[in-house]
Amino acid sequence: MNRQITQEESEQLFQFCREHYVYHYDVQVELVDHLASAIEEQWEENPELSFDEGLKNSFKKFGIHDFSKIKSQKVKELRRKYNRLLWHYFLEFYRWPKVITTFVCTLGLFLLFQLIEQSRWIILGYLVLLTVGTMFYYFGIHIKTRLKIKPGKSFLLADQYNRASQAFVLLINLPNFCFQTFNLLDSHSIENKWILLSISFFMVALTVLLYGQLFYLPKKIKEHFLEQFAEFAV
Repeated sequence: MNRQITQEESEQLFQFCREHYVYHYDVQVELVDHLASAIEEQWEENPELSFDEGLKNSFKKFGIHDFSKIKSQKVKELRRKYNRLLWHYFLEFYRWPKVITTFVCTLGLFLLFQLIEQSRWIILGYLVLLTVGTMFYYFGIHIKTRLKIKPGKSFLLADQYNRASQAFVLLINLPNFCFQTFNLLDSHSIENKWILLSISFFMVALTVLLYGQLFYLPKKIKEHFLEQFAEFAV
């Protein structure tokens, strides 16, 4: 029977990863798996080889740069995965049957622009609601529902969760940007029906996207974390 990594040796591999500046547990798990496989392959050829020698030989193949590369790849993989999830969620609102809701909201907003003479006040109200609502989400909802992890471990997945749920920071400069944009438009151009329809479409799309970013995506990441690392959740 081929020699295999023991629990004690596995713990030494985790410690080895920490000593080489890999602090995220989910990255450590992947590296430990690579190192353990490499050591066991050496044992198949030379069963008398010590664990320390096997680790030294395996690390020579990887090197500190490959350790960093694996971490970078893990970060990119997570970002691509959850960007695809968010994009898929967003596009669902422009496919049947959810497109009906999106269409009704866009049309309703467009009709509101038609009814109210000063359309800029609608946009102002939307921006105020967006900013206040997002701040309420962070200080009210997010703090109560955030992903809580036992002290002593850090996770790339948790970093991704925080990145997704703290997108509200992007809204801080949104009102100023929009007002500067509208100041460049003359009072007649913003009353153009096609421009108002485009603004209505944009406002609804932005709302869907922000809801996905602040609610849907953190929920999915939290579910995935609990599936993989439930023992580390509080």
